[in-house]
Amino acid sequence: MRLRYLAWLCLPLLLTNCGGDKPASTVSVTCGGSSALVGARSVDVLGDQVNGQTVLSFPDPANRGQTGTLVVPSHDRCTIGPTPTS
Repeated sequence: MRLRYLAWLCLPLLLTNCGGDKPASTVSVTCGGSSALVGARSVDVLGDQVNGQTVLSFPDPANRGQTGTLVVPSHDRCTIGPTPTS
């Protein structure tokens, strides 16, 4: 019985390192064959109603707490995928 209580007391200590604000992986965006964005935690694809272009919105990896945008030209094709590890 005491071993069970000890396990319940240790559980919060084991879980304290779970989560956090830095994800295990990031994403990159390649447009027209060249890298347009590397290291973003997430990317939202938005349609711009004013001029009909696609806009990518992302948490700026270089400026914490800021949001960046990237306008995709209509003739470019973009690919979103995991950031390659080196």
